[in-house]
Amino acid sequence: MNFYQFAYKNLVRNRTRTILTMLTIIVSTATLCIVISLNMGYKSAIEEELVKNTGIHIFITREGCPMEAASIIAQGGISTLFVPQDIFNNKVKDLPFIDVVMPFNIFAVTTADGTRTDIFFGVTEEIKRLRPDWQFEKGGWFKDKKGIILGAELARIEKREIGDKLYFEQFDREFVTAGILKRNYTQDDGAFFLPIDVAQGLIGREGKLSAIAVKLKDVNYIEEAKNILREKLPGDYYVITAKELGEGVLQFFGATKIMMFIMVLVAFSISIFGIINTMLMTITERKKEIAYLKCTGAGFRDIVKFITLEVGIISIIGSIAGIIAAVLIAPWFENLIKGYLTMYVPKVKIVRLDGIIMASSFIVVVLTALAASVYPAVKAAKILPMEVLRDE
Repeated sequence: MNFYQFAYKNLVRNRTRTILTMLTIIVSTATLCIVISLNMGYKSAIEEELVKNTGIHIFITREGCPMEAASIIAQGGISTLFVPQDIFNNKVKDLPFIDVVMPFNIFAVTTADGTRTDIFFGVTEEIKRLRPDWQFEKGGWFKDKKGIILGAELARIEKREIGDKLYFEQFDREFVTAGILKRNYTQDDGAFFLPIDVAQGLIGREGKLSAIAVKLKDVNYIEEAKNILREKLPGDYYVITAKELGEGVLQFFGATKIMMFIMVLVAFSISIFGIINTMLMTITERKKEIAYLKCTGAGFRDIVKFITLEVGIISIIGSIAGIIAAVLIAPWFENLIKGYLTMYVPKVKIVRLDGIIMASSFIVVVLTALAASVYPAVKAAKILPMEVLRDE
């Protein structure tokens, strides 16, 4: 007996039922791939954007909640709280354990037509020492108060070159492109950079900072540095490490993650019950066929084998199709997530499908489908030919 051919013919016999069962496996595989990719990708994106790629070890801010701090520090917005310039000049600037310290402002402004939100950074020249990946593709630092530096993506969208003018209706101000940054796949690619005093003036916050960024001479000294800074600063100031900032954001992401894994559980439940139901219906329809097979010498293992093979064929094809579907819908899903997440959304890619995730999802779904086939297979193998063929 050719078990594979036999199993294949049985599946083709009822194409509609086979396709519907396969669809549940496709949905389960694609859901599992996407959710795991988002879970791992979001964590990696947070670590990259807020910890590894910033060159910043400590933030000094008035925002005690890491979620609020992340929103202000990395996404813009204007907080009601601010750090006075005097704190930077008198409390932080000249501490011996600090390698680089930079006061900065950041704010977001929606364009007049409402189609885009622009992020503006007010920075000092220390950013070039603080951020190793902050490098110029063209041009250079501000020559005067009218200069502006564009991130790589903004320069592409705006179609601007060095010396070109940019008018901002929101401020009724015109700036001249002084520099264009190299693409570094962070929020910098989509941001405008201005001299810090110019940025403060645009939003009426002269002498007021969003936060202070600190890079230490020795990162192993970070806990001691935190304690010293806390002692020097007033009680309503917060000293937050980049790692704490990332961990705070991930805690807020936890509720979303739970909901996504519930989606996976629902998809798997539908798939499992779909397989069991399909195979039980198939067995009911094929009782006589199974009885004749047993009469001609097919044993318990033979019946279990061809039932399991049918499920195996469905699950393998469905899992492969599910992985392909996940690859195709991943960009759309990422845009959806970025559009509806109310928490901090990294600018870098957050749905990161890779070979390990796809292989793991494939194995999990196939094994789950095979496990779901055990009960129908055993039930089929226990059919008694005498009872089925009694009236023949």
